[in-house]
Order: sequence, then structure tokens, then C-alpha cells
Amino acid sequence: MMKFRFRRQGHDPQREKLKLDLFAFNKTVEHGFPNQPSSLAYDPKLRIMAVGTKSGAVKVYGAPGVEFTGLHKETAAVTQIHFLPGQGRLLSLLDDNTLHLWDIDQKDGYSRLEETRSFILPGRPGFDSTNSPPSITRVTVILLKSACDVACLGTEGGGVYFLELSGLTLLEDKTLYQEEIMQSVPDDYRCGKALGPVESLQEHPQDFSKILIGYSRGLVIVWDQSTRNVHHLFLGNQQLESLAWERSGRTVVSSHS
Repeated sequence: MMKFRFRRQGHDPQREKLKLDLFAFNKTVEHGFPNQPSSLAYDPKLRIMAVGTKSGAVKVYGAPGVEFTGLHKETAAVTQIHFLPGQGRLLSLLDDNTLHLWDIDQKDGYSRLEETRSFILPGRPGFDSTNSPPSITRVTVILLKSACDVACLGTEGGGVYFLELSGLTLLEDKTLYQEEIMQSVPDDYRCGKALGPVESLQEHPQDFSKILIGYSRGLVIVWDQSTRNVHHLFLGNQQLESLAWERSGRTVVSSHS
């Protein structure tokens, strides 16, 4: 049995230069399931799947051999991904509360995933940014309207914001704050604790002008965007987890803690 001994040498600038000249590592291709996945989305029309990771990467998979990779400039985790069905576009939400719009487009004969726009919700008007918590406009849930022209954003502070998707422009006149909702609830319910964050947003399956909104405290409302009125009100005292419409739009199913 042969034994080899290597003498440990000190720092040699010439040796380090030779190592740089002779050895190099360049990533040329990525393939397979990404490391540390944090979010998932599926487009039933194009039959493609997107996976977001904790390092800020977005991977899109289709038929065998179809694979795209996008990387956010920020290294924050991708917490949500939503496809705009059939358009080859997707919306991502990062842990730093920024929204990003991605397109699968063609350039020089090759398809690639490219970020086209980004957006972050501004602070609430009339609130002192030094005194109000930064989480008041932190996005908790995203609903893409059926026409794929507007995204509804539920927030930690209980507000619902509406974002025009083509330019990621905030539709300020459509914003819905908790104070407006509280005017429609009974006094004994109003004097309790706050409604809490928005936990669920669901579009009415038959009437697209109505949105089902669920708050953490347990309050569930049907909001009519066209008239800016509460169409139905369901009072709950158990912490809300999720909501779903029955296909006819006449029944709502809720889950609680």
C-alpha cells in the first residue's frame, strides 16, 4: 500500500494565477426540478407548469424538452405564482412584497422567459409611514379576474387593491378598505376586534362583477364592484382559512381553524 504526502504550501501568487488560467467553472445548462421550491402554478390551456424557488428563480415546464428559466433581480423567495391562462404570461409575488410580470416571448428564433414589469403597493394615503406598520399593504392573496385584465390584491391590513395587468397600474378608484366594509356590519360585530388580513378572494362563477372576500376574523362578504355595495354578508367568529364557490354561484363553502 502506497502512501502519499503533500506538503502544505503557503500562499503563492504565481500558483494562484496558474489556477485561474487553467481551471474555470461556467454554468452552461440547467435541467430538472429546481432546488428549494416555494410556489407552484399551472396553466390548463397551455398545459405548462411554473415553479418558484426560495432563491428567486422561476422555472416553467411544458412538454418533454420544453423548459424555461427566469431569475428575479432580487434574491427574495417566490411566495406566489399565477398564470394568465393561454397567454404565456405569469405574475409572481416575492417575499419582499414586489409583484413581477413575466412573458414567454421569442427572440432570434428562440423562446425565453423574460420579466417585463414590476410593481410594489404604495403605503395607504393619509397614514404616516413612520407610525403605520409596513405590513398594512403586504399582499396576502391574489385573484386574477376571468378576463385576465385585472388582479385583485388582498392585504395584511384588510384592504383590497385592483391592479391593471397590462401595465401593472394601480386602479386607485376601485380600492376597497376595511372602513367601507365595516359600515355594513352590525354594531355588536363592529365593536369587536379588527377584521384581520384578507384570507381569500374568489370571483363569482356566474356574475364576474361580484367577488367573495373572506377576512381572517371570519367575516365573509360578497362585494359588488359595479355598485360598490355589500351584496351578502356572513358573520363568523372562527378564524377563516379558505373559501370556494359552488359552480352555480348559489352556495359558498368556507373552512376555518
